[in-house]
Amino acid sequence: MAAAISALQRNHDRLLVFADEGNVVALIAWLKVHQLDLMANEERRKHGIAFEVDFNNHETVDISIKLDLTERVAVKTGEVGRLDIKHLAEIQHMPAYADEFWKLYDGETLLPEWRTPEATP
Repeated sequence: MAAAISALQRNHDRLLVFADEGNVVALIAWLKVHQLDLMANEERRKHGIAFEVDFNNHETVDISIKLDLTERVAVKTGEVGRLDIKHLAEIQHMPAYADEFWKLYDGETLLPEWRTPEATP
């Protein structure tokens, strides 16, 4: 997700980022590929995505986005009571993006730009 949202590159140790509209577009694109179960399941969407808006003044707001993310992990019994874990790639229900590099514009204003990260095996 950090590859798609530049603010996470600066704060990679925490996922509390106040987002602008460009970051929201990148976030939704990332969720559709890497957390499709959250996007496709109506019950998970009801509780798995939350927005809080803090109005700064009549012209600006801060938007806080909270996500209930999951991670696929396989656990196998190994030698003498040992449990071995392996982090698995997310199931990719969507085809890869047609474009690897994205630029988001609002009229003539360039908002964020990002490179689509490849799925990890």
